[in-house]
Amino acid sequence: MPSQITILVYRNYYLRNPKSTTMTKNEVLTQEAPHLHAGVGEHIGFELGAKMVKDYYDKFNEAGSHFVGREIVERILNQPGCVGINIFKALNEKQEKTYVFVGVSQDGQLILENTYVNTAGDFIKEEGIVADRKIGNGWFDFTR
Repeated sequence: MPSQITILVYRNYYLRNPKSTTMTKNEVLTQEAPHLHAGVGEHIGFELGAKMVKDYYDKFNEAGSHFVGREIVERILNQPGCVGINIFKALNEKQEKTYVFVGVSQDGQLILENTYVNTAGDFIKEEGIVADRKIGNGWFDFTR
């Protein structure tokens, strides 16, 4: 009889509660792990982008965008091992809708801490970059 192990299966990768399931060792070994790398994503063009934004507005009667500056995006991406950014829906201090941006490593871990060795040979731990701030109302005005 094959050995049984219990693994956690995540839906929406990080945000939802894990569900436990039992699989054989061979089933686990043959499953593909998520492949996160810097090349994930593609240019979809203005026409499809505009359609997707409008479809969202039509379905949820909610529009808006979130601006994040180049400098903070570069700081997130320049963290050691960072291959991309997870974008989480959130509420800011004023209870307004916003997003939080966090760097992600190739193995899917959020980069919440960075460890460096300074010139004296000491290990220095620094907090990973977790970013937010919203400027602007949106790409399109669907209220007209």
